[in-house]
Amino acid sequence: MTTHASELIEITSEKHQVLLELAYASTQNFTQKSHYLNPKCFLHRQAESNLTLAVNILKPLGLKLKIWDGFRPLRVQQALFDFTPDPNYVSHPQTGRRPHCRGTALDVTLVDEQNNELDMGTGFDDFRMLAHHGNTDISTEAQRNRLLLAGVMSVSGFEAISSEWWHYQLSDLMEYPIITDVDF
Repeated sequence: MTTHASELIEITSEKHQVLLELAYASTQNFTQKSHYLNPKCFLHRQAESNLTLAVNILKPLGLKLKIWDGFRPLRVQQALFDFTPDPNYVSHPQTGRRPHCRGTALDVTLVDEQNNELDMGTGFDDFRMLAHHGNTDISTEAQRNRLLLAGVMSVSGFEAISSEWWHYQLSDLMEYPIITDVDF
């Protein structure tokens, strides 16, 4: 089953009060290739609603979210999997759950009022055990920051996956079809 682009909402820095730094729209990612021709961020309307909740929780703390990725076309999912064919880190483009291809997942971190990233113990797309939730081989500050991010995202309606501290998705993501009529 497929759905259409009408289910996607564009996420902008101005409207959503987030910092956008789309990793796959530049060469600053694990493939060292730019995958998006038109660097825009989209989420399914339900994920966008949940994102708004998270932003509002963080605002009084002087924090906001930096978004590295949201909706991902299947073509990009295939390219990422071809580069790193490990389903623990990159969903298989044909048989995996493909949360980004449904518009129900986003990759984020926390930034302060000066847009400085909080210490999370590793960078984005770090495919080592250090990037797993609950890893205690990182600093106490990084553990606290990960817990803060996880807590905010959880109460906003997202769930984490164990292997990536930056990845959050709707818990009922399989109820949302893969969006196939969008490419950018």
